[in-house]
Amino acid sequence: MARSPGGSSRSRNGAEPMVITVHCPNEDCGKVYTVPARYAGRKAECSHCGTRTVIPKGATAAGRPAPRAKGSSNGRTRSRGLEVRIGSIGRGHAGKTALFQVLGDGLIGEFLPSGLHLDAADPREVTRMIREADDTHKLLRQSGLPPTLEVSQNRYCVYEGDKRRVVCKMREVIGQVLTHTLPDSEPRLQARYVDYLKDLVNAHVLWVVVPCPPADPQQRDRRRYANDLRITMAYLREALRLRTLPQPATVALVLSKTDALFGSAQQARAALSDDVLHQALGPLVQLIGQSKHVSDAAIIPVTAFGFGKAVLHPDADERPGAPGSAEEPFGDEPIWLLREGEAPEPYNVDTLFLWSLLLGIMNQAGPDLAAKPKVDKVCRMLRDDLEAGHPWLVPIKGGVSLAAA
Repeated sequence: MARSPGGSSRSRNGAEPMVITVHCPNEDCGKVYTVPARYAGRKAECSHCGTRTVIPKGATAAGRPAPRAKGSSNGRTRSRGLEVRIGSIGRGHAGKTALFQVLGDGLIGEFLPSGLHLDAADPREVTRMIREADDTHKLLRQSGLPPTLEVSQNRYCVYEGDKRRVVCKMREVIGQVLTHTLPDSEPRLQARYVDYLKDLVNAHVLWVVVPCPPADPQQRDRRRYANDLRITMAYLREALRLRTLPQPATVALVLSKTDALFGSAQQARAALSDDVLHQALGPLVQLIGQSKHVSDAAIIPVTAFGFGKAVLHPDADERPGAPGSAEEPFGDEPIWLLREGEAPEPYNVDTLFLWSLLLGIMNQAGPDLAAKPKVDKVCRMLRDDLEAGHPWLVPIKGGVSLAAA
């Protein structure tokens, strides 16, 4: 909710002006603002999360304690700290769900080299994540993960000791929105499309997920890959065009399923040179380069299973929710399973997540990062952790200089 301009610092009689304390109604945001009392009854929008509200009628003198906020302690509003919102773009079966799952089962819950600790915000969520990890491994071996049919939000935190430094919110979106929603689709699908775009517009970081094409692509594979680039570019363009946040976006072009194409990380890095990746993702790279709404971007190849652990599904067409037939633009896609007896060893997913956190924070902090010691410290620690993981990323725009890159 932007502060309203105008008005002198004092009222006509010399007393302090009257102001209204406004709380963002979004419980996941909770930002608190003060605005001049003359704006009572007007509509406003939270500058942090975009939620609209009506400024209440009722003022308090400036400088006096504000009314006790709901859920606060001793009249003080709890500090929310830094927040990074990540939105993802990718059609169904692009590999987004698998990335979310292995992230929660791997990097989340671990201590980073700097001493920072990643985990769920609620201890009860930790229990749920542990239980879900076992179920996920079984599905990855037997049939693959089913398509996402309901939007869910994952909330992770970066801790330094017992101090919460950063909150990261990630929405696991419905990829079928991209491939099933048409201009004349039913109202339910149109509403889902609007909600999806709103999430993308309000994200600090956008993951654009494109599956790596097969090693020996047929004409059908080439057409599907071209369709992938076209549909993801259309949604990325719209998310940038409608962007209203004061900060530009950070964009990661995520090349997924690289373990289905290469037997090792060394093979993948040797074959997918910077020039090859730039050319393969050319339309997306060009859009990012021309957009004033993107400050930082990079290509980040990833694998959810780990090299040498992916096998083709023997009966892919029998799996519920399989990608479809050869007659569909995005159908007839190979289904990959986790090799029996293996556990996922995702590759470069930590690079994707830590890079997103670092750039998401830096964009919000602005150019004078040194003037914000606490934020600067967290960024330095995340940068050290990113370098320590031997990151594989190809810069497109902006970004930070990494010793190991």
